[in-house]
Amino acid sequence: MAPANIGPLKNMLQNTIDNLLLAEKEIEGKVGHHADEGFHLGKFWTDINTVAKKLSFDCTKICICFGKSPVPTPSETSSLLTCVEQAVLSLVSVFHKLPLTLGITLHTHVQYEVVKAVQAVKNLLKVIKDEGAEAVCRYSTGVVWEGCQYLENACLDNKSAVLLGMKSHNSMVADAFREISEALEGDGCGWNCLIDGIEEIEDTDKWTDEDKDLIGPSVNLIKAAKILYKRLMAAIEKNGLCNSVDVVKELDQLYEECGLISSQVDVLVQDLYPPLSVSSMEEQSHHLANRLHAVLKTCVQSHVIGETEQSHIEFIQKAIDHNLDCMGEKLSKR
Repeated sequence: MAPANIGPLKNMLQNTIDNLLLAEKEIEGKVGHHADEGFHLGKFWTDINTVAKKLSFDCTKICICFGKSPVPTPSETSSLLTCVEQAVLSLVSVFHKLPLTLGITLHTHVQYEVVKAVQAVKNLLKVIKDEGAEAVCRYSTGVVWEGCQYLENACLDNKSAVLLGMKSHNSMVADAFREISEALEGDGCGWNCLIDGIEEIEDTDKWTDEDKDLIGPSVNLIKAAKILYKRLMAAIEKNGLCNSVDVVKELDQLYEECGLISSQVDVLVQDLYPPLSVSSMEEQSHHLANRLHAVLKTCVQSHVIGETEQSHIEFIQKAIDHNLDCMGEKLSKR
């Protein structure tokens, strides 16, 4: 229950929280538009920077004013909350100017970060309303400042946004490959216990030597995905462009298809652990191979793959096909 000194201010805080929720939903529902002739990405980031600094400053004022006794009067609180609402509305207004033609990946990334900043402010006010003024000292206001600071320092184009997102996908794939590789040093026993909190381990929930041999090609497909991410990110870093609508779309398509790879790797890894279902392993491995081939096809049709990258693409293609053939051969001998 909030202390008595916050009571008179609860309705004011709740009204602002409600308004921030509306702003958040408006940002999430914004589809974007085509670029105006006068739009300039550099100016967009300058404007985002300015507004984010203002929002961070206004949140700092609230923390200072509510972090000491006595708490602000209703009049002072109204002024503080008005400043925060205006800063958030300015942030929404600036975000709305970012056109989809500069990249869906860029637009989605900025949208996500703007929503995070607004949510952090909303949560700060909610803590003050629900827990009282002294909660300001316990609440991590750094979450607000961190969100605003990220927007201040972002200055991304679609190429940068794609690389940022792909690094995250690459990290997930690398973690999955490391996880399954380390598990193969044993018999897979106990993985359910670690992941799902199951206390008792069934004796049957372990790999046989035959199981470990069968899943080898599937693990190598995950390795191929890991190599693909590495090579593709290097190619985008070197050759990626954002100077036309067509090349921006190519980067967006690559990012979207690469996201399907990381999600499929996650599904496949789960199916490789004991008790091994050979049919599921085969099915999910072929799904991963198909997605890898789809990305490779998109790569060679895009501007990011030059002559020097062709050999890398061919190597990965051969590795995928080789491991599918190897899997088929092993399964035919069962």
